[in-house]
Amino acid sequence: MSEGRPPARSVLFLQAKPGQRDQLVDVFRRIDVPGHALQQAGCLSVEVQVPADEDGPILVTALWTDREAYDGWLANPWREYSGTELEPFLNGESHGVVYDIVLAGGNVSAVAAGAYVVTEMDTVETDEVGSGA
Repeated sequence: MSEGRPPARSVLFLQAKPGQRDQLVDVFRRIDVPGHALQQAGCLSVEVQVPADEDGPILVTALWTDREAYDGWLANPWREYSGTELEPFLNGESHGVVYDIVLAGGNVSAVAAGAYVVTEMDTVETDEVGSGA
C-alpha cells in the first residue's frame, strides 16, 4: 500500500468488432500495452484476457499500488497512440472501472500460472518500432 492507501485494480472490457478479436489481441502484443503500462510508476501487473466465446468482450486488468498510480496511467500521453492503434478493431465504447482492494488472499499471478510474460526485450523492441510518445 502507498501511505495507507489501498492498492487498486483497474478492469476494462473491450468489445472487438465481429471476427476481429485475435487481431485486437495482436495489436496489444505488437504495441506492447502491458510493457508500457508496467513502465508507469505504480503499475504492478497487467493481464489481457479473452473468453472462450470469440464474440465475448476482452478483459484487461491491471494491479496498481493505488488509484493515484492508475490516474498517472490515464494521463500518460502514450495512451493516445495506443488508442489510435486499437480503435480500428473495437466495436463501440469500452467500459471500465477501478476497484480499491480491501481484502485479498493467496499469492497467485497469471505469470506464475503460465501466461505470456512481457520482457524488457519486448519493451525495447516496441520502443524502437515507434512508441508514438
